[in-house]
Amino acid sequence: MSISMKKHALRFYFKVGIELLLLPVLYPFEAFKKLISSKAALRAQTRRSPVQTNMVHVSVHEWGGYALERQKTIKHGSTFICGLQHQLTRFKLPVEGYQLNLTVTISDMEKHTQLGYIQANAHQVIGVSNAGMDFSGYATQYHRIKHLPNAYVILSNSSVEKDQQAFLEGYIGYMEENPEVGILGVSYCTKIYQTFVRNNFNPHIQSFFYLTTIDVLREIVALNGGQFPGHNISHKLLLIREAEVRVSKLALKLGYQLAVVQENGKVYKFGKNHGWDNGFNNWKIPKGDVRQVNKWPNRINKIKNAS
Repeated sequence: MSISMKKHALRFYFKVGIELLLLPVLYPFEAFKKLISSKAALRAQTRRSPVQTNMVHVSVHEWGGYALERQKTIKHGSTFICGLQHQLTRFKLPVEGYQLNLTVTISDMEKHTQLGYIQANAHQVIGVSNAGMDFSGYATQYHRIKHLPNAYVILSNSSVEKDQQAFLEGYIGYMEENPEVGILGVSYCTKIYQTFVRNNFNPHIQSFFYLTTIDVLREIVALNGGQFPGHNISHKLLLIREAEVRVSKLALKLGYQLAVVQENGKVYKFGKNHGWDNGFNNWKIPKGDVRQVNKWPNRINKIKNAS
């Protein structure tokens, strides 16, 4: 284990150790937040600035030790086929009115045996550190494009289920019609599992697929002290809390709503009506890690009904 990984492991266990000591306070506090969460219809607070170009900046992150096609099993869930090969195919599909620029970031790139194939099917292939895992790639892409005109951005990884659907035109259409949505995802979890505070309710978009804009990412990074969430964090459990969960928390704190495309093709929006609102009383779809109940976890589903 590297020095940085040891440091981040200690940071994680210190954090959960403090929570363990404070359980008599934190448990009733979480119950209190659920009690006072808003029951009123979700109100738009912040709206995204319009995009200024038809370019969509797509970033797919990969670990160099993975095959182009592989199987992934969700804990307490299903096994499915995924892999970078299917992502490269997916983002070759034309999107009317938009141009896609595909960047592949690879950590431990020297381990990959199919770099020629990847380079032939992407606009840029960039080697990145494995510290931060997926978020190392996401941060690298952000720093590449942060000075460009505002545009749509996809941050994804190779663990997306292989099924190919012409989804992006519908996703962008939804974002255009719903400027209060800061990030659109394809999967969610309603709690932090990496804690002793088991009654927490923290709905967030899972990080294997985000659709957002450069401007929203700028705001998130600014609110995060100028660093992209997950920057150089090499301990997986800490990374989930400090990156995946934090991205959604920061977007919600900025006043944006979040949305996920469900397995049935319907879009579900969630957010806050006030600063202490965790959304519990307004939540209308299954709670927990939705991938454990989906027939096809990690699938990008086409929008069928945006209501």
